[in-house]
Amino acid sequence: MRVNPMETSQMMLKDMLLEGVVFVLSGFVNPERGTLRSQALAMGAEYQPDWNSNCTLLVCAFQNTPKFRQVEADCGTIVSKEWILECYAQKKLVDIDPYLMHAGKPWRKNSISHETCEEKQGSSLPKSYKKVETQSKTSSGSSENRASQLAQESFSPSKVKKWVIDDFNGTIAWLESQEEKPESHEIKQIAREGILTCLQDAIDCLAQKQDVQQITEQWSFIPRVVKEIVVFDGNNRDSLTKEYLLKKAKLCKQIYEDELSRMDDNSSKRKKPKTDGGEEGDQKGTQASSRNASGYDSDETIEMTEEEIDLAYKNFASGTL
Repeated sequence: MRVNPMETSQMMLKDMLLEGVVFVLSGFVNPERGTLRSQALAMGAEYQPDWNSNCTLLVCAFQNTPKFRQVEADCGTIVSKEWILECYAQKKLVDIDPYLMHAGKPWRKNSISHETCEEKQGSSLPKSYKKVETQSKTSSGSSENRASQLAQESFSPSKVKKWVIDDFNGTIAWLESQEEKPESHEIKQIAREGILTCLQDAIDCLAQKQDVQQITEQWSFIPRVVKEIVVFDGNNRDSLTKEYLLKKAKLCKQIYEDELSRMDDNSSKRKKPKTDGGEEGDQKGTQASSRNASGYDSDETIEMTEEEIDLAYKNFASGTL
């Protein structure tokens, strides 16, 4: 049997396409899950059942799965299944950018074998990977400046104020979805306290130079500001010092407190006073009673005999003639 050299080289290249990729699957069920796993493994990737520090890529069916939120908070890269399918079908590494669901840390590990493959493939490498490779060659000083600029943009007051509204509404929705939910008149207060407490926990972690990631494991609903802090606190190119993040976190907490307080005040002002049996109704009733008392309140009518009534009537009639 004669072996085609071109087919052999393509098969070898296919086995190396995803070398250095450590992937996790989320939102898929068999047989689709098994197919994706087999195809990725056939292209040289390594599979992990759960996300950990060794993983580089999450292949996700849709947004907002538990793993999606975990990887997003860890600044990991998330891609749709179509990228795996296209790479396998075309027997080449197709551009990953159109399939990205979240762009984060490099989606594959650097290795000597991959660098050799990169030289062979040339332009078939995805743009996002080329950007990562270029950024990794920059100095640590420029990386810190870049991270600082990103943080300034991410934690701008206008963005933080929007997060407050989203977090407040999201926390209320989450509380209302629980089987054992708080009383309706308590739910807003509990939501406010929960958001601020979670943020304070993150501040305490930064002050004690601990990993803020642990906060996301302790709370069921994570405020957006805490997720952003986790991104810049991780071990990646965009990491910032805990001292810098601590200052940002404290400023954000002040904004959260001010906005939540303002929302509470506006809510109180929008409440209309009761007119049927309420305070205002009572006040009006009291005023009416006062007017009646000065005129002819039936409860204060003086009892009169028939003679007195006749006399009063005669006096009244003579006075009107």
